[in-house]
Amino acid sequence: MRTSFTSVLALAAALPTAFAHYNFEALIVNGEVSEPYQYVRKTTNNNSPITDVTSKDIVCNAGGLDKDIRAATKTMKVSPGDEVGFTVASEMGHPGPLSVYLSKAPDGTEASDYLGDGDWFKVYEMTWKKIGAEGVEWANYMNGQSGGIQNFTFTLPKDTPKGTYLMRAEHIGLHGAGEKNGAQFYIGCAQITVDGTGAGKPSPMVKLPGAFKATDPSLLLSIYYPPVTKYDAPGPKTWPNACTDHTPNFAGQASDGDCTGDKKSGSDSGSAAPVASAPATEAPVASDAPATSAPAATPTAAAVTTSAAAAPVATKTPSKSCKAKRAAKKALKAKRALKN
Repeated sequence: MRTSFTSVLALAAALPTAFAHYNFEALIVNGEVSEPYQYVRKTTNNNSPITDVTSKDIVCNAGGLDKDIRAATKTMKVSPGDEVGFTVASEMGHPGPLSVYLSKAPDGTEASDYLGDGDWFKVYEMTWKKIGAEGVEWANYMNGQSGGIQNFTFTLPKDTPKGTYLMRAEHIGLHGAGEKNGAQFYIGCAQITVDGTGAGKPSPMVKLPGAFKATDPSLLLSIYYPPVTKYDAPGPKTWPNACTDHTPNFAGQASDGDCTGDKKSGSDSGSAAPVASAPATEAPVASDAPATSAPAATPTAAAVTTSAAAAPVATKTPSKSCKAKRAAKKALKAKRALKN
């Protein structure tokens, strides 16, 4: 069967918006990838995002607190210092910040019985790869040119106290964040137990829901115009080193550290970004890494700066060239599907 490029473009244009939606599907521990939803609570909303930050779904996504889903999810044993992370089905298809939170269940409570209604602390954060007068390039996403990353890993802090936890991955798509409740939360909760003798005291702590407001500067902004020249992820600072990563680490590859490019943390590895099946990354070029924000319950306008004003503005659609690149990308995928 032969198809013209024009017809392929027409097919791509007809694909639904959910084409770019995604889930955190499997747990990664030291390069080993679990079966889908073996240790990660399955969602009931397919791959749709959460947009109401006051909803219980902000904890573990739609369905993540349901009794049958909790019971069907196994719990993985990990150790402080392990490289852990998540796979993404099929790719992190929108620009925005990535974070991972932990919440320790009460002593004697199984992970499958825990509803995440205790305290949460952030252990990993990744934002932009480059930022400056011309705007921001996100570390997870290549601005429509090459798609999003398909997995990520980070090092579980070595002082993580022993216990049973929910490990919550959160990626926020900011492509529609120019209007209130336009930020899209993609969330997945893994059930883990941490062994060892870690004696750290994680902080700061937040509650979910409660950590975010729909009007937080990091959640209500246009990422297209005026150009974003400073951006801090919403939520608390990371524990234990209050740093932000600017290049992703991938399963099965040597990590370049969890604070790459964050000069203020003093933890910049100075190494080149890893090469992976996901889009290749490059070292950040911005002169200053962002100061991580205070808990989002008390946001400040300094979390986001644009070249025109710090106040959020109405979203403008991407340029025609961006639309063309996205259409070409969809067309290529559609063409491959037709060949199959």
